[in-house]
Parts: sequence; structure tokens; C-alpha cells
Amino acid sequence: MSNLDEMKNNSFPKVTLEEWTAQAEKALKGKPVSKLKSLTYEGITRKPIYTKVDLEGITPVDKTGGADWTVSQQLYPGTSLEEMNNQLLQELQNGLQAIHFTVKPASNPKALEITSLEALETLLKDVPFELVPLQVYTGSSATAFMNLLKDSSIVKTHVHGIIGADPIGELATAGSLSQPLEQLFDEMKAAMEWKKQSGTSVKTIWIQAAPYHNGGASSVQELAATMATAVTYLNALMERGATVQEAASEMAFSFPVGSDLFMEVSKLRAARLLWANIVAAFGGDEEARKMTMHATTSVFTKSNLDPYVNMLRTTTEAFSAAIGGAESINIDSYQQGEDVFSRRIARNTHYILKEESFLSKVVDPAAGSYYVEKLTHQLADEAWKLFQEIEGHGRMVGALETGFFQEKTRQVRDKRLKDVESRKKVLVGTNMYANLAEELSKLEKKHIAAPSESAVMQVEPITPLTLSQSFETLRYQAKEYAEKSGAKPAITLINLGSLASHKPRTDFAAGFFHVGGLSTIVSPSFSRMEELEAWIAQGPKTDYICICGSDDTYGSMLDDVLSLIQKHPVKILLAGLPDAERQAELKQRGVSDFIHMKSNCYEQLTVIHQEMGLTSNEA
Repeated sequence: MSNLDEMKNNSFPKVTLEEWTAQAEKALKGKPVSKLKSLTYEGITRKPIYTKVDLEGITPVDKTGGADWTVSQQLYPGTSLEEMNNQLLQELQNGLQAIHFTVKPASNPKALEITSLEALETLLKDVPFELVPLQVYTGSSATAFMNLLKDSSIVKTHVHGIIGADPIGELATAGSLSQPLEQLFDEMKAAMEWKKQSGTSVKTIWIQAAPYHNGGASSVQELAATMATAVTYLNALMERGATVQEAASEMAFSFPVGSDLFMEVSKLRAARLLWANIVAAFGGDEEARKMTMHATTSVFTKSNLDPYVNMLRTTTEAFSAAIGGAESINIDSYQQGEDVFSRRIARNTHYILKEESFLSKVVDPAAGSYYVEKLTHQLADEAWKLFQEIEGHGRMVGALETGFFQEKTRQVRDKRLKDVESRKKVLVGTNMYANLAEELSKLEKKHIAAPSESAVMQVEPITPLTLSQSFETLRYQAKEYAEKSGAKPAITLINLGSLASHKPRTDFAAGFFHVGGLSTIVSPSFSRMEELEAWIAQGPKTDYICICGSDDTYGSMLDDVLSLIQKHPVKILLAGLPDAERQAELKQRGVSDFIHMKSNCYEQLTVIHQEMGLTSNEA
């Protein structure tokens, strides 16, 4: 028998869960395996190991269709329509497979202004529509864009893809609608009729999960909101004479994909499961139950700080989207802008995942995974419960009008932001491992929706945000202060004891202050008071001092050091967290605060910024 045959016949010995648990607890040095469990933002307990027992009573999700996906990339406003047209044609020759953009009156700040026939034809000049799908999100109504398309010279039978509206999504984002929903539903039905007459093969409803995702919602909340929205549209179209087959086939869904890889894979798979069950409940057949799914990398998870890290984030998110089975994927550029280089990198990411990682060769590679299958059904179950609650509040519109859904979203959003601010959730280059040497780009003002003056309907908007915005504010405040004053805001680190003993806390303190844009002046290592006294006698280097050392060094030197430093008008911080009694004693001796692993980093840095005069609200 050859070595290869031997290898094929070999197998790992079977191990019971009890045996695995014993070995795991041995590695954990006696701690129970339950310590490895974690609670997700969805309220689901994530276990350290899953077995076939977790699949009992579960029918695995069956994905139909192929494994490949369409390479999509959202087009952003440029200097001119001619320039944007040239950009589209060049990108189509370099890997782009779909024309994707948003048009006003959509509330997206990067929506294009296409209000005339000339503008439409200039933008889409020479685009081979028989080969390239169109993906246009039109905001609350597709009527204006479709009227332009209707009057254009574009061959209608060549046009395929999505030209879709989502008025409820717009209501959630902008907080208002300028037309009554019933009128918008009439326009949805009219768009369906025109599509049939013209021979255009497009979906006319494009349900967006972005309003909820970008507002900090959990995956369960995204799923429940999109399904509740879809059910509202199904009912509206069927009331206007459409069959369930016709209404369901008009709908496409768009899901942003975040950084929690397996949660996002399971979210997309759960969406397909939920949609199939909903359409089946309406009497739809197998074809009508199929979901048209577009996915896009998340804006919520991106940062203007150390933007190259965004390339890693978008790659992971696109990986999740591909594994989750999206038919079309938009990978945003790491600069989140229209520059040629970062857009090319984003398109190339598709082909690394397709041609080098072979993700386009395997249909639903997560199928059968104990973990993913279990998580998929847990998400679907939890989303269905929330969907029923939404229905009980007057469907999705009623849940927005009463503020029920906004409050649900706010609870998760606040938890996410708190985890970032306390650095429980790490954003590399933002709240950890900041690069103070980078040249910060201009910070774009956040788009805050304002109710339309002609609004006929208003709700509390779900304001979009990013996880990084708190620390971005600190960094840009420090930058503006340095530009105005000519001096970078800084803190002196005084190191007690040997290098080996103080280095862990010195490194921690430096990283702590750097994420707030504060430079650090690091002292030599002081083991004797005479050395420190001589160094301080030259004058404090900054108005803020942070003392760094080991607990043993603090025990032998700290009191004397504080007596020495108190002779100067400086604020004193201490790296470390003594017990409550010692904290009170040290505060009496001049320590103003303590920085440590359990600190809310953002809150402490905000106070320091105020005291240093870096903000307009000085303490």
C-alpha cells in the first residue's frame, strides 16, 4: 500500500464531548469551559464548540443557484457626468460587472443628481446594457428615474437588474416622506406595469437593510425590519391586484455585511430562510420563494483613521458575503471615495476571493457546519419573534411611528459604542494601535437627515453612524489644536523601576493616550529618587504626567514620587488600578485618575481634552 493510500485510510480517533471538555478545562487551568461562552448583540449565547446534537430538529438551509457573484461597485458623485461615464467604461474593462449607483431623492449623501434626460444619457453613454446589469437605488420612489429611462434612447429590452425603491427604508433613515405611503405604493404598482409593457427585466423594489445596520442594529433587528418591510409591500401590491408570484418576484434585498464573520454569514443564510417561509405563507411557489440578494461591505465598521486597515475589513466582510451566498457584492473602496487606486483595490479583492480563494467554485460552503447551521436558525427564530412584535405594533410603519423599533435599535447601538469606547471591541488604528504619524485626511461631516419641508409623514429617524466616530472626534480635535497652537498636545510618562518592570504599563499608557491624539514624552527609567529629582528639576515637560511602573515599584517609590511631583502645577495620572482604599489615599496625595484595562478610554480622554482646552467645552 502506498503512503497516499495509507493517508487516505487514516482518520482521527473519535473524541467525545466530555473528553474534549476535560482537555479544554486543563488548558484553561481548571476554569470551566462555560467561561468561553459569550453573549452576542443579538442576545444569542455563542458556545466554544458545536456538535451534531446542535442540529437535532434543524433542517439545513438549502441554497439554490450558483456559487459565483456579480462584481458590483457603487459609483460616487464626480466632478462631471462625462467624467463619471469615462470612469464607468474604464472600470467595466477592468473587472466591474454591474453599474451600481444611488439617485436622489434618496437620502444617501452620495446619491447622484440625475434629473434630466440629458444627464441620464450622458452618464450611461455606450454602456452595453445587454451584458451589464443596472443596479439603481431610487429612494422612496422609482418613478422619476423610470420616466427618464422611458424617454431615453436606451434599448429597454436590454436593461436588466434592479431599479428599485424602498420608501419605508427612506422613512427610517430620513425620518420623513414627502408623499403619502399609499401614493408610493400606487407608484410601485405602476412601475411593475411599465416594466411588463416595456420588456425591461428589472426588479422595481429594493429593500435596504442599511438604514438599520448603519444605525447600530443587530443582525436580528436587520432581518426582522427587512422582512416586515417586505410583508408590507407584498400586502400593498396584492391589494392593488398583483398576485403573490408577481409581488414577490419584484423584490430584491440589500444587506450590509459587518465584521463578525460567522454572524454575517448566518445572517444572509437566515434571510433566505425567512423569506422563503414568508412567501410560502402567502401561497407563493418555489420560484417566488427565491431571494434576490445583494450584499455590500459595511460603512458602519469603517474608519477615517489608518484607512489601510479598511482593506482588511472589507476583505473579511466580502468573504462573509460570498460564503453567505449573495448573488451580487459591492466592496467599497478603503478610502470610501472615488479615487481610482482604492476602487481598483476593491475590485481586485473580488478576484482574489474568486480566482485565488475559489469561493466562486463551491455553492454554500458553510452548509452542514454545526456552528453556522445552528446560528442560522437561531437568528431566524429570534428575527421571527421580533417580526411578530413589529406586526403587533402596526407593521413596520407603525413600529417606526411609535418609536418601538428605534428604541430597540438604540439599545444595541449604545452597547456597541460603549464596547468601542471601553476598547472591549478593538478597532485597529482607531481605538488601539493608533498611528500618530499619519496625515489625517479631511473629515467629512456626518450626514444628518432633516425632515423635508413638504413632509406628509414624520418619524424619529434612525441616524447613521460609525463605530469609529468617537475616537475620530478626539484625533481631529487634537489635530486642530496642534494646527492652531503650533504645539502638539502631549503627556509626560514618568517611568519607575527597571525597563522590564515598567514597560508593560508604559506601552499601555502610550497606546491609551495615542488613540486620543495625545503625544507622549517618555522619561528614562528611574530606580532612584535622586535621578528622578534631577530630571524633574529641569522643569515639567507637559502639564499632564502619567506615572508608570509595577505594583512592587509603586509600593517602594510612589509616595515619594508624588511628594516630589506635587511641587509642580501638573495633573497626575497613574497607570494601574489599586484597590479602593489605596485609590482614595493616592487621590489625597494628588493623583487625579487611574488608567487601566477596565477604563472607559473615550470618557477619560474626553475629560483630558477638555482640561487641556482641546474642545470648546473646556472643563
